[in-house]
Order: sequence, then structure tokens, then C-alpha cells
Amino acid sequence: MKNEKCKITKPESAAYRLSDLGETGLLARIEKHFKFQKDTRLLLGPGDDCAVLRHAPGKALVITTDEIVEGTHFLMRFSTPEDLAAKLLRVNLSDLAAMGPVRPVSCVAGAGLKSGLPLSFIIRFLKKLKSEALRFGITVAGGNLAGARENHFYLTMWGEAEPSKLLTRYGAGPGDLIFNIGPLGSASAGLELLKAANKKNIKKFKGLVKGFWRPEPMLAAGRLLGEKKIASAMIDNSDGLARSAAIIAELSKCQTTLNLPEEAVSKELKRYAAVKGRDWRAYALKGGEDFGLVFTVPARKAAILKKLLPAAVCVGRVEKGRGSVIENYGSEISAFSHF
Repeated sequence: MKNEKCKITKPESAAYRLSDLGETGLLARIEKHFKFQKDTRLLLGPGDDCAVLRHAPGKALVITTDEIVEGTHFLMRFSTPEDLAAKLLRVNLSDLAAMGPVRPVSCVAGAGLKSGLPLSFIIRFLKKLKSEALRFGITVAGGNLAGARENHFYLTMWGEAEPSKLLTRYGAGPGDLIFNIGPLGSASAGLELLKAANKKNIKKFKGLVKGFWRPEPMLAAGRLLGEKKIASAMIDNSDGLARSAAIIAELSKCQTTLNLPEEAVSKELKRYAAVKGRDWRAYALKGGEDFGLVFTVPARKAAILKKLLPAAVCVGRVEKGRGSVIENYGSEISAFSHF
């Protein structure tokens, strides 16, 4: 009888799947990976039924949750684990930024995963999630896993803030001006480029692709707007400027009127729109996933705002009435919707 050689697959190889390791094995790797010894706020991290953290006295907990779903927010054919991990953490940070001077503290993360997903993909995802957490000064305190037909990743994050300084979507009033800080339309154009899979164009307009995968949370701007009591209402721009303005109008019981100036979007987006033969305003108004801040400011504070945040651009005004109006744009607006 001949001796047969047994082929051994290394866990880090592309051929090694989640189904080979199993849930227990994956959880053990996760618990070992997420250690944050330097954070004294984290009393008990991954491995138990709950995470335990210290809560600063006199502070309010500010909590948000968000997720990214295959087929809705991304396609696996153009997504790296690093892209997904970075975006997942940053979109949650953007929610905290929209509440004003919030100090991010910690988060719990979870995923629904296909059993055939390579283990190497998950290991890379975990490494990037930890590096992003360290970059923004937070811990990953725990999470959850489940099998799924489509891959999806979710995260719940919390921070601390003084309740009196928090900003909401409810405070806009007639006479206020509407401002935006951060990109407009870049992420929507970036997703369009990724779906088209034209490598030449992806390289040519790499700033737009980066805008889709690496939104920069406006934490410093949000903190300043709250601490200086400049903004009257604020929202993170996740579903497009038109939708953001409409939400503020509805919750503040007023009318928002948008009028986009040329400087509202990047030169790169204008070049891309010209190549596609489209109005650049369409990307800015309808495109989601930019994760900048849209906020209202009393007119008397506009000069102070421009001095403190020169990158903020006035994109409209608040008036008496109801609903949202868009000036100098003839097409119908269909904002992003999950359903």
C-alpha cells in the first residue's frame, strides 16, 4: 500500500474558508485580536455576554448604529476587506459628528457572513477595523457573528457629550442659512465608477472613488459648531443633499430652499460629470454616502462661521412654510432610499 501525502491548507490561504474554521475558532481569533490594554474605560471587552465600560460622570451617552450590506451598499467584486472595515467605522463616526461635540468612546461590531468566504478576508477586515479604531481613539468592545446568504457588516458606536451642547435636526428656523462642509456628490460618482469597472476611469477619477470608500468623519467641525453654539440644526449627509434638507425642513417645521453655487462641489466631480454628459448638480443633490455635515446657521452668525470653518459653503436658506425647494435645477429629484 502506497503512502499518500495529505495536503494541508494554511488558515491564512485563500482556500481556507470560514466553514473550515467554524464559529468557535473564528470567535477565538477575534477575541485574541481585539485587545485595547491602554484604554482604562474598557473594563471587560470581547469574550463575555456583554462589554463593560466606565461612563464619565455628568456626560450623556450618544449612541448610533449603521451597517453596510452586500447588494445594497457594495458588491464583493470591487470591495476589499480594508475598504469595508474603514467605511463601516467611519459612517458611524459621521453620525456622532452630526450631534456636535461628541467624544467617541467605543463600539461593538457584527457581521452576517457566507460560509464560503475566505478566512484571509476576515483576518484582513479585523486588522483594518482595529487600526481604524485606534486612529480615531476608540475601542472595539465586542460583537456578534451569524451565517448569512449575503455578506453584511454592522456596528453600534457610542460617545460622550455634555447634553446642553448637543445638536439635533429640529432647531432650524426662518432666516437661517443652510451650509455644507465636506464633499457633495463624490461618493455617488465613485460608486458609479466602481460599478462600471473601467480601470482607466477609476484611476483618472481616483479622488471620487476614495470619497466612496474613505469618507472623513467631520468630528472637529461638528465639535466646533456645537461648542461655539453656531449651528441651529445639523444632519450628516448620508442620503444626498436634497434628502438632508428635506429632513431638516420636516423636523424643524419650516421650508428649506437649496441653491447650489459652483464652489459646492469639487473640480474633479465637475470634470467627471462633463465626461458623462450630466449636470454636476444631480450628483450633489441626489447622491448619497458623502457623510459630510449639512447644517443651518442664523444669518447673524454666518461671518463667524466662515472665519472658523472657511471650507463651509452656503447651499441654501430656511424660510417660512413647509417642504423643500430646489432653485436653478429643472430635473426631478429622486433621493436614495433603501426600499
